[in-house]
Amino acid sequence: MAKIDLALSTQNPRRAGGLSSMQFLSGGTMGARIQAYDWSASPLGSPETWPPSLRVTLSNMLRSKMPTYMLWGPELITFYNDACLPLRGLRPEALGQPLRQAWAEIWDIVSPLVMQARHGEAVYVQDVPVDIIQRKGYPETTWWNASCSPVMTEAGDVGGVLIIIHETTERVLGEQRLRFLVDLSTRLRGVTEAREVMATAADMLGRHLKASRVGYAEMSVGGDSLTVERDWTEGATPTFAGQHRLSHFGPLVESELKAGQTVRIDDVSKDPRIIEEHIAAEFLRTGKRAIIVAPLIREGRLVASLYVHQVEPRHWREDEVTLVQEVAERTWTSVLRARAETALRESEERFRQFAEHSTDVLWIMNAETQQMEYVSPAFERVWGWSADAFRHRSQWAETVHPEDRERALQTSERILRGETVVQEYRIVRPDGSMRYIHSTGFPILDEHRRVQRIAGIVKDITQHDGFAVYVVDGNEASRRDLCLLLQGAGYEVKTFASAQSFLEVAPVLVPGCVVLDIRSPETGELTIPTELKSRRAGLPVIVIGETGGNVTLGIRAMKAGAVDFLDVPYRPEQLLDALASAQATIQERAERDQATERVKVLIAALPPREREVLDGLLAGGTNKTIARDLGLSPRTVEAHRARIMERLGAQSLPELVQIAVTAGLQPKSQAR
Repeated sequence: MAKIDLALSTQNPRRAGGLSSMQFLSGGTMGARIQAYDWSASPLGSPETWPPSLRVTLSNMLRSKMPTYMLWGPELITFYNDACLPLRGLRPEALGQPLRQAWAEIWDIVSPLVMQARHGEAVYVQDVPVDIIQRKGYPETTWWNASCSPVMTEAGDVGGVLIIIHETTERVLGEQRLRFLVDLSTRLRGVTEAREVMATAADMLGRHLKASRVGYAEMSVGGDSLTVERDWTEGATPTFAGQHRLSHFGPLVESELKAGQTVRIDDVSKDPRIIEEHIAAEFLRTGKRAIIVAPLIREGRLVASLYVHQVEPRHWREDEVTLVQEVAERTWTSVLRARAETALRESEERFRQFAEHSTDVLWIMNAETQQMEYVSPAFERVWGWSADAFRHRSQWAETVHPEDRERALQTSERILRGETVVQEYRIVRPDGSMRYIHSTGFPILDEHRRVQRIAGIVKDITQHDGFAVYVVDGNEASRRDLCLLLQGAGYEVKTFASAQSFLEVAPVLVPGCVVLDIRSPETGELTIPTELKSRRAGLPVIVIGETGGNVTLGIRAMKAGAVDFLDVPYRPEQLLDALASAQATIQERAERDQATERVKVLIAALPPREREVLDGLLAGGTNKTIARDLGLSPRTVEAHRARIMERLGAQSLPELVQIAVTAGLQPKSQAR
């Protein structure tokens, strides 16, 4: 800008005046439009009479590839170049019009900047929000950087203002999304009630999107109805809480949700999927003129959804749809974890019964006295000490490896403050041998939501059960340092110098986590997470990179499929924590698969009569109808039902049905 202004202010008047023909307006489409424009009624008069400074500035502007506007004279008559033509929302029809008339909607935004430049002072502003209506056919808020510079006349006065603009909407929206996800994680940290997780997420998402209503709907076991316990509304919109039939959304929407596809409707009255009048009427009656519904699929079945409703038509941006999908996945994991923790808190006896037979160490500690209230028998096998010798937090701390002790103690303090924390550390047994420990600790709250106890599940991962870390780093020194760090933490490490060498063998690798340093070209930037995501490979990727303070790289990495992003420089603990989280996810998946296989074995071992009763229960039969179908008495059916529930560990009929369906059991006949 400074160079352009200098050139304009030092133009030789004679030379500039030599542009007396219209050749100074030879710059593309807008040059032709300026020539064709009727300037007779304009304060500027005919182009042949325009001053040299205006001609030269227009000539330079019309040849520029940057979107540029120029305002001339006291009336601020508007000119612009071809680069502005795609910006239909910024009024390209404003040619020859005074600024206030051409940009009436944003006059309050631009006029202070223009007036400052009119007084001879250049101005540069960043990320200025501008509401645009015409560019894409629907209202949208955009963000812009703008440079406003005075244009000097031959007499040394300010004749006009040159405005160069650059759109920053994509970056601003990306930063807003990242800040929202960070804030959401912060708010949910320590929340242990499933209802509170859903309420908090719905509240934050609704306010962020300025929606009418946000909530979670859970599907029935049969998959034909959904239940909304409560939702968030902006105040004027009624709640959607209650039970609803999935078929009320129409067959096309229902099939998309069951297939795991996010449903986006900008206007129900114009959407081809809502063709039946009674379905459209139901949408409008319940305040769903525009919607986003992100389904949650578990083991091939629709179990829940996160919905966002708008009472008026709304064009949903792609980044808004993506955000709803991400919030749905993140928070539902938290909901399931919170429910598991609640169930554990509500039944200590069942916890103890499980602990007595578990190969993992389970423990409960009084938060106030820090005395151990319970330690499972597996402690002696893992630690090599008698459980009786492990009665206080300080005694546990003494067994932790000196290099890990401070970090482990800091983590336990976080649990005492109400957080659920996953960590790994080393312990030293009485015989001097070392074990690697994976620990999940969580708080147990009293009725006043104060931390009354803390508890945990500890797994001996010295062998890491085949879990490996695959380091992909094109820099030999960096690759060696990462390898030493991870091997020191007990991981099995395999290194690769390029993305190609890793992807060639990825299909045959054992379960593990990829640590990808993208600072060298050999690693193919984000090729690995993108490729693994497309292959649906179960190898989570942690990306290491250098953002220089710009969050765009981190956002791109997460979009490509990375589970975490570490900005250089980072602390080794951050990498170990990220690996522990990735390993926990893989382990949870494996444990779910094992639990499912165990149930399948138990069901297969049921006596034939009990299997027939179970089939009847799954088909929706009652004791009476099952007894009639099998030729038994209702009392006999009740006895079989009780034994089935005991064998499968179910406490209620819904839980029994859920266990059987999870194991893939389908009813053989429909109860009549």
